[in-house]
Amino acid sequence: MIPIDSIVELASRLVATPSCAGIDAPQPVLSLVQSWLANNGLAPRLLDDPSGKPVAVLVEMPGAAPGPVLCLDACIDTAPAGDPGQWSAPPFSGAVRDGRLFGRGAADSKAGVAILAHVARHFAGSGLPRGALHVLFDADEHTGRFGGVRAYLDAAGRPPDAASLGYPGNEGVVAGSRGFLRARLRFAGVAAHSGDSERRGVNALTKAAAFTLKLGEPVFPDLPDAAFPFGPAATVTHIEGGQGFSVVPDLAVCHVDIRLTRTFDAAAATRWLEGIVRAVDGQTGIEIVDSWPAYVVPRDDRLVRSFTEAASTAFGRPFAADVCGPSNIGNLLAARGVPTVCAPGVSFGNMHAADEWAHIASIGPVYAMYCEAALRFLSRP
Repeated sequence: MIPIDSIVELASRLVATPSCAGIDAPQPVLSLVQSWLANNGLAPRLLDDPSGKPVAVLVEMPGAAPGPVLCLDACIDTAPAGDPGQWSAPPFSGAVRDGRLFGRGAADSKAGVAILAHVARHFAGSGLPRGALHVLFDADEHTGRFGGVRAYLDAAGRPPDAASLGYPGNEGVVAGSRGFLRARLRFAGVAAHSGDSERRGVNALTKAAAFTLKLGEPVFPDLPDAAFPFGPAATVTHIEGGQGFSVVPDLAVCHVDIRLTRTFDAAAATRWLEGIVRAVDGQTGIEIVDSWPAYVVPRDDRLVRSFTEAASTAFGRPFAADVCGPSNIGNLLAARGVPTVCAPGVSFGNMHAADEWAHIASIGPVYAMYCEAALRFLSRP
């Protein structure tokens, strides 16, 4: 029997415990789920980042025989709530009405946390045939630091053999995503008084604008990747420079986000970016801030088959594996050699917006899918 009422009750309590990334301390929401797990017969561990700040809760359940390790992960921090006046109910009310759970994080991803906590309770009672199941709740996901997953990889000793991510949405099983390269560009100018009739200076923002216009219609090298038919992308996401009204800016800084495929990788993207920058200003400095590779888990991989088959059974409709444009924790895990899927999650609306909600009727199929997928993965030789 699927414990819908218990899952909704825990999810509502989680929503009512604010955990907005970079705003709220993670300890209260981590303590809540840690206490719930302990009260239900499990032995959760609190994981800290290198500074000693708690960033995750981990439950480890060994099977009856040696075998692979599967990690089920969901983030327990959230996006900011924004203006409470735009919500029909307080953003941390955890209200249930019209078959929906409302509040910041209801969809992304506290419903998923509540589901996985109950999946852990289920297997603590029923046992596992072999291998081990790890259930992880990351309180540092929406910051982009992914401190919970990093703390888990450090604490685990060796990476798991596979992982799933508990994001919302159930259109399919996401078995890959584009990577990214993020760069910071510094365009130099020459300061001058903006009203000077003779010494005009060199406006760094003009260079930044010229670069931005070039990136507005990017021409990428012909490096097709069949897994990513939509190809790479490049976006200027931030420009800063200048002060006041009367000074010609002598520095402009651009942030650039480039989405990678397996063929248009970080090295190819760096060369491409350097060529565009040289065409604007050969003296501009390029700082590579971070990069993750694109990844694809083959459709015949045991992890992918376990989740597509289990999802098809639980939801009563066919599920296929696909890739997505945005990156996720799967890119970080794939870089560590861990095949990762984004598993189907709850139906939802208004994610990261006012009146975020999760559809309660979708909780049952998601719970059943996880229980079945974990068994399929851990039972197969």
